Amino acid sequence: MIRRKIIVYGSVILLVIVLVTVVVELFNPLRRSAEQITEDILELTPIGSSMEDVIRVIESKKSWEWSGEVYPFGFLKQPPPPEERTEVGVQSIDVFLGDYRNIFVTSVTVFWAFDENSVLIDVWVWKDTDTI
Repeated sequence: MIRRKIIVYGSVILLVIVLVTVVVELFNPLRRSAEQITEDILELTPIGSSMEDVIRVIESKKSWEWSGEVYPFGFLKQPPPPEERTEVGVQSIDVFLGDYRNIFVTSVTVFWAFDENSVLIDVWVWKDTDTI
């Protein structure tokens, strides 16, 4: 009788853990489309923002991973084919927002491009999925 209770309680606890994990993962904001994430980023750092304002926002987000580096070149925007890759801006910053798993791991990175006056001219969110 006691063994049966242990098995039932253990099964219930395991089920609750699995359900909580699934729900938390399903509501991960990084699972939204790149376009939706870009909209959120643009609300925080609108086009025309100064580099200093963008850096302040980045530094305020504790879960974002930034090297602290401002690159003296633009970023290489890689749209889906058949569009061509293009370099955007003359300075850039990239920040790793995080990743999530399905079968494979998808990493989410945001890129900010600035003009010669350190004014924000474009934002691009790149979702890269690792495969076997």
